[in-house]
Amino acid sequence: MKTTFIIGTRKSKLALCQSQLVQKQLQTRFPQLEFKLQPIVTEGDRNLHDSLQKIGGKGVFVKEIEHELLSAKIDFAVHSLKDVPPVLPQGLTIGAVPKRASAFDCLITVAPIKSLADLPQNARIGTNSLRREGQLLHARPDLVIVPIRGNVDTRLAKIASENLAGIVLAEAGLDRLAVDIAPYYRYSLQDVILPATGQGALAIECRQADTDTLGLLAAIHDAQTASCVQIERAFLKALGGSCNFPIGAYATQNALGYEFKGLVAAQDGTAWYPIENRGPLTAKLGKTAADTLIAQGALAALAVD
Repeated sequence: MKTTFIIGTRKSKLALCQSQLVQKQLQTRFPQLEFKLQPIVTEGDRNLHDSLQKIGGKGVFVKEIEHELLSAKIDFAVHSLKDVPPVLPQGLTIGAVPKRASAFDCLITVAPIKSLADLPQNARIGTNSLRREGQLLHARPDLVIVPIRGNVDTRLAKIASENLAGIVLAEAGLDRLAVDIAPYYRYSLQDVILPATGQGALAIECRQADTDTLGLLAAIHDAQTASCVQIERAFLKALGGSCNFPIGAYATQNALGYEFKGLVAAQDGTAWYPIENRGPLTAKLGKTAADTLIAQGALAALAVD
């Protein structure tokens, strides 16, 4: 086995932070080996002006990194799992899914709130996610959704520059970066917005034939997280969507098996297709839920602007 492994990562502060977490976990377990980070610029990083839907939707944060993997210039890559399309390029695989952080979103607000109802009428809320937009407008049709992109610091700055009442961010990213959001306030949207497929989890992608790397990654793999995101990704795949679609999915494990919650919503929140089911992993909860929603006409809600 070689002694140096190259880790592909996006250049953003969050991506580097997440890759460093994986690097540290592996270095602790394999002190005799060296793990080096290789930052890579993706299309999603280069184009911060257009919406993710406009610049390609599926895979805009992973395509260039996957090319480096297939060219054997890097040994594995650390992604936010929600950015990874449900179908991978031939020859690549997800070698490990570490333990998941919070899967939920939160609202960063100018004034403290105890519920979504506390937001002012016609409050301006910043998010570029169709999933978040549809669910927020379903709960509060009066809200004005303002598209914003960029890293966490850029988005926080837009609260003032865009005169926003708040912005929606993923809890996992805030927690991993240990962001100081002062002078703003944080309100969990756990009971309001269903997360994106795989949100809060990391995916470590490598070449299918690279047995050495696969052996290393097995040391930081979390089987429970992997099973839950497998259900979520099956739901997304069956719907033909990506993380940029207004689709929510969240699976949990308990003593009796797995519980899954799925949702397809129109961008404006008017069409609403929720579903819940439970059972063992063999029940294919994600695929079954998607088939049910497709039969109900949910695909029409995915015709986004």
